[in-house]
Amino acid sequence: MRNPLWLALILSLAGAPAALAQPARPQAPAPAPVADVPDRTQANFGDWLVRCETQRPAGQPVVRVCELALPMNDQRGQPIAQIVLGRASRNDPYRMLVQVPLEMRVDQPARILVDPAGTEAISLPFRLCSVSRGGCFGELENIPVALLNRMRARGENQGRLDFRDGAGREVQILFTFRGFSQALDALARETGG
Repeated sequence: MRNPLWLALILSLAGAPAALAQPARPQAPAPAPVADVPDRTQANFGDWLVRCETQRPAGQPVVRVCELALPMNDQRGQPIAQIVLGRASRNDPYRMLVQVPLEMRVDQPARILVDPAGTEAISLPFRLCSVSRGGCFGELENIPVALLNRMRARGENQGRLDFRDGAGREVQILFTFRGFSQALDALARETGG
């Protein structure tokens, strides 16, 4: 959870466009960074944030990658999970990624309940566990617009993230949608609509 941007992981899990997925080839030295474009930015919207990074691959156009995220911490302030939402470009669907700690059961997907009192859950099958990336990652590749609208409509209400620990016990983490709608609007502006 130390890496500030997970959209690159989302893209690599879901089959990123060739230009983003391929390693940079050795070419002429990259031009000096543009001073007025920050490499990383972050804006808070309630409990949610929008993180962007400007990438300057050698010999390729500058790319700005943005994501909406909800980091979740335990009582000691230590990161325990996060939800990340993003898309590669304005014409691509939104994707959702959930990161949970290592040593989790991955035979059952992580689930997000938009309404903890309801039974409808978003299923995020685990696609990768990585020590170097600090956790296990579940993904939903194409978020329906109706689901995004339900998440927007939650206002400041709670949602719930469920997954199983290594012993098979269910872990439930409550979170709020406070700021989600504004953060989603900001993400849409950053990704072109």
